[in-house]
Amino acid sequence: MSRITVQCHVTLDGLIESPPEALLPYMSDEGRQATLELALAVDALLLGRVTWERLAPVWREQSGPFAERLNAMPKYVVTSTLTAFDAWPHSRGVRYADVAALREQHDLLVYGCGALARDLLRDELLDEMHLNMTPVVAGRGRRLFDEPSDLLALDLVSTHPYPTGALRLVLRPSPGPEAHGSAGGS
Repeated sequence: MSRITVQCHVTLDGLIESPPEALLPYMSDEGRQATLELALAVDALLLGRVTWERLAPVWREQSGPFAERLNAMPKYVVTSTLTAFDAWPHSRGVRYADVAALREQHDLLVYGCGALARDLLRDELLDEMHLNMTPVVAGRGRRLFDEPSDLLALDLVSTHPYPTGALRLVLRPSPGPEAHGSAGGS
């Protein structure tokens, strides 16, 4: 079975949209290499409309191994409003209802932790999250999880510290209390 992996940057206080000084000083060659390896390990990108609109003008003009990978790979844009996708080669629009079928066919990587990532998590389509956490409290901005309606349990798969002080957390949605053992089993 194929999988969906989300990768995003987050501050210590859970912000996914923060000023550049909350991210840039903490980037490292080792972190960039891990990001490239993750992109090389998947078949395609799955992006929300807003993320696609932000990434397209930046990455289509870049060079180097990471930019070459992003520009060459298929990109599925989850949208109900966009109709033209020529701003970034190999992009095409899909409806959210199509994502489960895409997941059956491709290993997908999602950048950003906005509404698309939260919807995938809610609908049990998200397999793994790679959070690159910087040791910064930014204070204001959009949070990774804005007041979830229920307890959200994630299993920590691995951690990796970078020399800059950033930390990569790899998490998977927890299968629930019954998978961890419950009272009254057989």
